[in-house]
Amino acid sequence: MIRTRYLLAFFVFGSVLSPGLAQTKYPPRAETLDVTIRYRIRADRDERVRQFRQLEANLKSLEFAAFPKEDADLDILDPSAERFSGTIPSKNVLKLLDDPRVQTILFAPAGYTYPDSVEKPVSVRIGIPSGLPPRDQQRLHSQIVDRLALLGFREAISYDTRGNGLIRGSIPYGNLGRLVKDLRREPAGWFLPDQQPEFLPSPLREVLPIRWVEVVPNADFTYHQPPIVAPERAAITPDLRAILDDPAEKLKPLRVEVMLDRPVDDVQLSRVRTRLRAGFITPAVNPRTKFADPISATVEGGIGHVITINFPVGADAERLLEVPGVIGLRLPRAGFETVTPFATDFAPGKAADLLNASRFDQLHKLGYRGQGTRIVIIGSEFPGITDLIGKDLPANTLFIDLTTELTLTLDPQPPVANRVSGGLAAARAAHLVAPDAQLVLIRIDPTAFFQVLSVSRYIRGDTSYSEALQSRISELSLKAETLRRQYLEAVAEYQRAFQSFSDDPAPRARRERAKADLEVLIEERKLLTTWINRTNTLHESLTALHGSQVLINTLVWETGYRLDGLSEMSQIIDQTFAGEADRVVVTRSATRPKFAVRPVWVQAASPRVGSVWGGPYIDLDETGIMEFAPPASPLPPEAWTRELNFLGVRSLDGNTTGTLPMGRKVRLNIQWREPHDPNSYGTREAFMPLRLRVFRQYDPTGQMRASDELQEVARSVGGPYRVSAQQTYGVYEQIVEFTVPEDGSYCVRVDGARDYDPILPALKPDMEITPRLFVEFLDTPPTQGRPVFTSFAPRDVGVGIPGDAKSALTFGATDAPNSIDYTGLTGGGTGVALLTKPDLLVDGMFDTGTGLGGPGLSAGYGGGAAAVLVGGGVPPGELLRWTGIRPGGALMLTEDWLKMVPPRK
Repeated sequence: MIRTRYLLAFFVFGSVLSPGLAQTKYPPRAETLDVTIRYRIRADRDERVRQFRQLEANLKSLEFAAFPKEDADLDILDPSAERFSGTIPSKNVLKLLDDPRVQTILFAPAGYTYPDSVEKPVSVRIGIPSGLPPRDQQRLHSQIVDRLALLGFREAISYDTRGNGLIRGSIPYGNLGRLVKDLRREPAGWFLPDQQPEFLPSPLREVLPIRWVEVVPNADFTYHQPPIVAPERAAITPDLRAILDDPAEKLKPLRVEVMLDRPVDDVQLSRVRTRLRAGFITPAVNPRTKFADPISATVEGGIGHVITINFPVGADAERLLEVPGVIGLRLPRAGFETVTPFATDFAPGKAADLLNASRFDQLHKLGYRGQGTRIVIIGSEFPGITDLIGKDLPANTLFIDLTTELTLTLDPQPPVANRVSGGLAAARAAHLVAPDAQLVLIRIDPTAFFQVLSVSRYIRGDTSYSEALQSRISELSLKAETLRRQYLEAVAEYQRAFQSFSDDPAPRARRERAKADLEVLIEERKLLTTWINRTNTLHESLTALHGSQVLINTLVWETGYRLDGLSEMSQIIDQTFAGEADRVVVTRSATRPKFAVRPVWVQAASPRVGSVWGGPYIDLDETGIMEFAPPASPLPPEAWTRELNFLGVRSLDGNTTGTLPMGRKVRLNIQWREPHDPNSYGTREAFMPLRLRVFRQYDPTGQMRASDELQEVARSVGGPYRVSAQQTYGVYEQIVEFTVPEDGSYCVRVDGARDYDPILPALKPDMEITPRLFVEFLDTPPTQGRPVFTSFAPRDVGVGIPGDAKSALTFGATDAPNSIDYTGLTGGGTGVALLTKPDLLVDGMFDTGTGLGGPGLSAGYGGGAAAVLVGGGVPPGELLRWTGIRPGGALMLTEDWLKMVPPRK
């Protein structure tokens, strides 16, 4: 049994290292090469003469022409002579090694100009012995690289090793000639090597390490120098560090997410508010009154281990790292839209055809049209909504702009240019299938995930003020107190000024100034009353959400919070919304239990197919570099390793190019979960921190340089950032951001090593992790495409947050022609194997007049369908089981169930 398992492992590992998998392109060698040959003839005089003549004959047959050499005719008799130098056609250079007397060769293009200093590097390609068992071959490769490092050799980045039979890098010119010697005896002193060959490890001890060395022109292996980050700033993510390092940007107001070492609760929020009022107050001149009003940093919301704080001056945020319990700072993570504009040449289907295909038109004929139900739809934008209510949408449609709670004046945030929002598309789709249901459209800020939590609380009957509204009330109270004091001072000054009615310029100017100041303060008091009324009105409209039967969320979060259904939002959905995950029995009957009625959460799946990679961490060769695919999977075209994942851009029509445009800002984020043993020795820091490195391919065509020559352009600095630390596990993220320096082909690599040195080796943990890597453009409209992985990009990496909740009814779009941007990701997450997601599929390509399609449109239709069923008496937690709809399939009512539905009275 042991032997069988060993042979299987041998076969799997061998498939990784097989030279036949390499697809590297090399430029042609120069026609003529300068070559140095080291040979060895160990024989007596006559035998040496015979072998020397034979060697010369072999070299002549390969068209080798020796350089003139003084006393060259004596080499035939000199037992210490072992070098030939000359020229040879490039087609014959490696044939020199067929002669058993030839030990090592060094060659370069004829007439190659070497550096003028012995310290300058020379790029080389080194061939080493091959044919050993895979594990031994890899060990030999590592041993030779370590030995070369003693000579100043620097290995190239993620190059094609040809089954660990090739080494690439650079070496100081002064040590180039030493590569022709036996590396086992290098470096050497005057008489003896630093280490005797018989004491070297196997297999290096038994084989000649280097067979050939090629000097590679135009191969400048430059090494990236990452910026130095002070240890105390390592907990700040790169995007926030960039703002805090900008002298102008850091003085502007800034919203920051603060990561804590424990989940947020009311007590903790109260302590944070008190600390902010005490130590983070900034005076600011009111442009209307010209008085200096104190402005405090405020808590906007909290969810999980994250609190969102708004700072009047962004530079103050860094001081929070001194607060106990704060483990990191970052900019707010934005939710992504789940709709995509239709391709210009695509004609969407008719809405009536979708109603007919799903058989909901038959329910309409029976009188079930969503009467008595209310559908809440969350979106980032609802353009032109005031003109659509009463026309394309029901007259009783309500619109709540929740972005108003994020400003002191409770004014709505201005619309974001080029934002493609799924809110209106989902609303029209819901109205299509449930025309008699009431719609409540709620606009949120995509960077305020806590607002989704607030909406869910109001729907469940929580009447308390949200964190943001509490902050507004505190600000308005402080504003009222300041304004009262300023008003009393202005009245006193007014009375003093009008004690004199002299027409002299000074008294007259004083009276005018006092009157103007008082009038401004009176207007300011009116504005304050308006802002207070807005606060009350917003809160009343939110509390009226209680009793809504269906909530549709069109936004999805890919990073920043725990994946695999573990985020606080996903857990709240499982515990308080309709589903089977956590149902509360409201009767004592053991045979006929009755469950509490809960609203249905309808969620759109993430449409970012190709922008996400996820899977198990694989490192079969134990180099500390993650492999993006198992060894049995085929390599993509023009790839030479599974350790690199190349990037590209996918346009709206679904076409993908492998070139990143210059100037685009790219962010890569990887999240993973590690198990923690609460009874073991160790900390809550990452046992296995992952690092991200980004490379540019010099010449993908291989015409001028080898296609596996890479230049590092960015790497993660700081982190990893702890998203959550539970009793039994921790969730971590690592981030790298870079601006594309020039048009070209770029790839990412994940480095991982167990960064943990316990006191006892037996305490060293051994674990399996399943990372999820996400790539995005920053500040780029969706019309310009989005970044994708062109090498490895599985689709079953999770539908995103909060669609990964078991009780969320997650909708994906059915496949669309010529594009996969209208479909959605699948699966509950990289760490969840048996959860089927999406729950249902709906055609995401029908016409709603918005020109948008995708899972967001499907979720809108699915939410309307849920409202029709709930309004018809189907229990919210039993929508699929009662109607016979197959989970994971298309939303389609069965004929058998429709036959049992009576007409609505």
